[in-house]
Amino acid sequence: MKTLLKRFGAYFIDYLIVTVIIYGVMLLPFANPHREEYNTKYNEVVRVNEQFQNNEISSEEFNEAIIPIAYDLYRLNSSYVVISTICFIDYFVIFQYIYKGQTIGKKLFKLKVVSTNDKPLTIANYLVRALVLYNILIPIIELIIVFTMKQDNYYGLYQNINLVSYIIMYITLFFMLVRTDGRGLHDILANTIVKEEILPETNKEIIEVEEKPVKKSKTKKKETSTTKKQSPKKSTTSKKTKPSEK
Repeated sequence: MKTLLKRFGAYFIDYLIVTVIIYGVMLLPFANPHREEYNTKYNEVVRVNEQFQNNEISSEEFNEAIIPIAYDLYRLNSSYVVISTICFIDYFVIFQYIYKGQTIGKKLFKLKVVSTNDKPLTIANYLVRALVLYNILIPIIELIIVFTMKQDNYYGLYQNINLVSYIIMYITLFFMLVRTDGRGLHDILANTIVKEEILPETNKEIIEVEEKPVKKSKTKKKETSTTKKQSPKKSTTSKKTKPSEK
């Protein structure tokens, strides 16, 4: 349970780092050329939702109004999907591969992704793991649907794909909570397991030697005692003076 809590902590830190990077990139004008159009459409979504919550429109009217707006909104959000996918792959696949199974979050919590079959992990292992854990493929599939299907047909398929992403997420979380080794669906498919980082044996030996109190040798004590016994005593006899002649 302790390791699982550490994993959630590492996940939160890593997700926060990637999110900050994504939004930092999205602030650049060339990375988000449709920002104003997106904000306009987003305000329309908010307005329609408020009308539905205030019972100003029926559920049928809500669907008729929201589907075309959501269709345009997702098209305008394509740059965000592409940038976020690149950032997630760079951080959770390439970065983690270079640093041998550790991200910044895992390093802080002293965790490490290792192989279950004692073979070195490859880029493919980290990629499979990231695709399942962070649902990286789902936004890409949704983006393809939006750009290949018509407005009237895409919404049902779009909702079903979102449902699949939630199912994968809940199955992964369920496995992590139930299994004794804490492996989720992403770990099972990628042949990985998250373990606590162990110090190398050489470092342990150095630490043990430094912490071990130095014992004073008994031989030195014996030698010092014998030398004390053998050391000659200083003469305390005083010289006798001859009587003075008269």
